[in-house]
Parts: sequence; structure tokens; C-alpha cells
Amino acid sequence: MSSPARRLRLCMKDLYHQDVWEMIERESRKFGIWEISDEHDPLFAPAYRALWDAFGPAGEMEREEAIRGHLREDPFEPLPSGTFLRYFLVAARDEHGNLLGVRDGSVFVNQSYAPDLCVVYLSHIYMFPEARGTVLSYWMRICPVDIAIQFMAELHYRGLIRLPQPDQPGRNFGMRVDLAAEMEYFSPEDRISWQRILFYGRGGFDAINPRHFPYVQPDFRDPEEIRRTGHQPLPFMILVRRMGREREAMMPIDEASALMRMIYDDFQDHCESDLLQSSLQVVLNRLLERERTKNFVQLLPLPTGPKDLSRLRRLFRYKVYERYYGRSIPEVAEVLSGPIKEELAKDPHWLDKQIAAIGRQLEQRPHWVFPNRDRDWTFDDQYVQLPPESGEPEVTMEEPAPDVPDLMPRIR
Repeated sequence: MSSPARRLRLCMKDLYHQDVWEMIERESRKFGIWEISDEHDPLFAPAYRALWDAFGPAGEMEREEAIRGHLREDPFEPLPSGTFLRYFLVAARDEHGNLLGVRDGSVFVNQSYAPDLCVVYLSHIYMFPEARGTVLSYWMRICPVDIAIQFMAELHYRGLIRLPQPDQPGRNFGMRVDLAAEMEYFSPEDRISWQRILFYGRGGFDAINPRHFPYVQPDFRDPEEIRRTGHQPLPFMILVRRMGREREAMMPIDEASALMRMIYDDFQDHCESDLLQSSLQVVLNRLLERERTKNFVQLLPLPTGPKDLSRLRRLFRYKVYERYYGRSIPEVAEVLSGPIKEELAKDPHWLDKQIAAIGRQLEQRPHWVFPNRDRDWTFDDQYVQLPPESGEPEVTMEEPAPDVPDLMPRIR
């Protein structure tokens, strides 16, 4: 009797670099990614509708007139703050012209905030059902980088900015490039929240510690509706991929402050300025308090799979709201008085059990591709352990850890 067949695992390290290039090229032939640069483009209406249907009802999407205004604006005319802003709206289509995915966002450069920083703000992404789980999702996450590189080159050519290394596009012209995205905090019952966190974790993103960066997205609804129902900003975490610096566990405070200012510059033309300023100032004040003892903010690594799901604990929506956000925000008050409060009171280990259940779901799908025989199985995403933070719900300053030198950057 012959022995049963054994399924082979596939090691990425065995592939020659040309194999990798051709494999990606072959998969990418099935779609094309197009930038919509004119509001009269026939793709504009269905692309905007896809984003509005996904994010508009929750108040997370700008109104159509604001997006049309972005497309009409001259990206080479700086905002009053000095920020150069280039809005982008991209759509992926198959060979028959059917929409597969839509992404929008903005590229920011302000050399008065930070002379060598370019921020690519990834606002919204929607993948149609037939494209979910395909390689297109990954390309839609990073395709705006090419827009950013071209934008920086054009700004330099026009004499509007000075690039440190203008003849080296492969090194981003010597500029630091940060990809930034907003994301809901983790909540076990919200499957989409932890699926998105895992997606960005596998893409090299970290979360800026909300203890240092209690960000809120402004209320994007119609001003008349805001006046009628009250201001309703949304607490989100900011995820960042600092390209080429993904292993650094800290972000300089001046970089975090510049990133926050650039993102809020984007909101100036369609949000009430007084409401914007109050939310912006909360974060800037927290960074100033932090700067009294440290010159950096912590970056919290995101989970990438069942091995490291414990990282979700520090991003648990209920506890983050309780510690770092005020109850005057309607979303915070609603969550803190909701059913999770009762669950935690009944069972102190409720959160651990929920995370374990998510881990069991993820482990049901075996993996047959691994990167390295030395590391085996899957990517070994190990980080230097940081000193544990106090369990107290402190919302202002951290006490400096006596056994950890105040060095930047710290490498995980």
C-alpha cells in the first residue's frame, strides 16, 4: 500500500527575483488602476457613489461638492498654511471596464512643518465583492505612492520645494514618506474592524499610541445638519507606514505634529474652522505635554495573524475611549454606556476570550507559503519589548521609565 501524498509547503526564498516579478506581473494583467483627475470623467460618478455608499451613512465621507472641489483645485497653489495638497481618486477596473475598487486620499508636503516629509493620506478604500481577497487589495493600498513621487518631482521642477536628492527617485528624493490612514479602534463584535487592522498590520503599518495622539475625524456632514444635531466627530486611531523605517518603534514628536497638521489642513475647506481647531489642539497639546519628558511617541505594532493577536488589547475601543477621549464626544458616550460595559463587569477576562475566539477563526485556514526556512512557517514579526505602561487611565503625561534610555529611533 502506497503512503498518502504529502502537500508541499512553498518557500518564498527559493524564488528567483525574476520569478517574483513575473508572478506579480501575470496577476496584475487582470486589472488596471486609473486616476480620475477631472470631475467630468465618466468614472467619477460611479467611483464617488461606491465610496459614499460605503462611508457616507456613517458620516465618514466628504460631501460630493467637496470632492469635486478637490479635483478643481490647483495642487501647485499652496494652502494658506503653506501646505501643498494633491487630492487623488483612483479606480481599478477589469478588462471589461467593470469597477473592482476605489480609493481616494491626498498627498501633503509642507517644508515649513517638516523639510523632508511627505505624507500620503489614505482616506477611503472600497473593494467590490469580486475583488476582495485578491492581490488588487494590496496594490490599491500602495498605488498612491507613485502619485506622491511624481507630485514631489513636479513641485521641485517648478521651484516650489527643494528635494534633498532630486536625482534619486528610487530613494524618494531623500524625503521621508509616511503613509497614514484612519481606522476604527478594535472591538471584538465588529468583524470588519479587526479584519482591517490585520490587513494593515500585514502591510507594515503601526498605530500611533492614542495615549499620545487622541485623534478625531471631523464631522463631515452638511453644516446645517451639524447645527441641528450637534457636532459629532469620530475617534479613530491613526495608522502609519513609515516607508523604509517600518522597524522603528518610535516616531519623533515633530514628525507626529507635522503629520497631524497636514491632515487637518485637508479639512479646512469643508469643515467649520472653530470645530477643527478645537480637535486639532487636543492632539497638539498632548504632544506638547509628551515633549516635556520624551522626544518621541510610541508606535504600537498591529497584529498580522493568530500568533500576535494580543496586540489588539492596547487598541480595544472601549478602554481607549475610557482612558484617552472625553465623554463629550457622542460616539464615546454611546460606547461607554453600551453593552460592553456590562460584559466587562460580569467577566474580567471577557476581552481575552474574545481575542482567543478570533484566533481560532484565523487558525482554521492553514498556510502553505513561508518566507524563510530559518524562521519557518510565517513571518517572524518580533519586536523589542517596551516597558509596560501603567494600568491607570492617565490621559496626559507618561512617567519616564528609569531603565529605558531616551533614545530615538528605537528598533523593534
